[in-house]
Amino acid sequence: MKKVLILFGKKDWNTPAFADMHSGYTLCYEYLYNLAQEYNIKLYRASYTWYDKQQSLFTHTWTFENEKWIRVDNIKPDLIYDKTAATPEALLFKTTTINKMPIINDVEFTNLVDNKLTTSLLFPQYTKKHYKALTMTDLKNVFKYIKTSKIVLKTSSDSGGKNVFILDKKDVATTKIPFPILAQEFIDSSHGIAKITNSIHDLRLVFIENELIYSYLRIPAKDSFLANLSQGGLMQIVPKNQLPNSINSLVLDVQNTFSTFQNKIYTIDIMFDKNQKPWIIELNSMPGLFFSEDQYTERKEVYTKIIKLFEKAL
Repeated sequence: MKKVLILFGKKDWNTPAFADMHSGYTLCYEYLYNLAQEYNIKLYRASYTWYDKQQSLFTHTWTFENEKWIRVDNIKPDLIYDKTAATPEALLFKTTTINKMPIINDVEFTNLVDNKLTTSLLFPQYTKKHYKALTMTDLKNVFKYIKTSKIVLKTSSDSGGKNVFILDKKDVATTKIPFPILAQEFIDSSHGIAKITNSIHDLRLVFIENELIYSYLRIPAKDSFLANLSQGGLMQIVPKNQLPNSINSLVLDVQNTFSTFQNKIYTIDIMFDKNQKPWIIELNSMPGLFFSEDQYTERKEVYTKIIKLFEKAL
């Protein structure tokens, strides 16, 4: 049976496998682990800090067997599925320690896709221009280029809505900003997407290779602009045949740009402005694997395609 290890960031080995996750995520991962075994693939999960370079293996891992999470030592995976946060330590590990091991996604692809400044430079026709500020003085100087009364601030690589600020310009000076920061115009998505939603949103398109495997709306919690599920947003599946044609050229350009990379999983997050123009908010090489209990059919289809990608990479 082939071994695929899902790689995560720093983690205390003495902490239970999913101690810091919503119970819904745990159930989804349990389903994924069980499904993989039907394809003769054994899944494990580990922190990159549990890797022993001299032995070329992970001294500690978690796996799911007989309906419970168990600890397993000394695993040498055949393939790694990278789910690490964008930290210098994780990047150093991936580029120096396991750079010769099969990995999804390719480390260079991840670095390109997950950097918001890079995204804005690669796709200027589909993104609001990003301005980098190192200090509060820099940031105030950027105001003259940003015409909206609200301003969006975000770090270049954080995910899950972390360190994203949507502020009135007048409130920026009194807000603790984690410099360096990227600034851009605010996109008013409150007019929704024609025939799909009439509210604030972002639309996530999830791809394996060049195939759009599913899409869903993320709707922010009340009084919030952040639609990330980790920030309390809601998830609503959007059938592919309901997606607006206006995204077609955007999607094709992204696919063509990254066509050199194989065995990839990524997302395109889009907002529509009041004129129904689609804008790329960000790309993401590590989409979450969460599905609600009423999305059983979609979950099985998506997880099966992920496992098929594992088979291809192996």
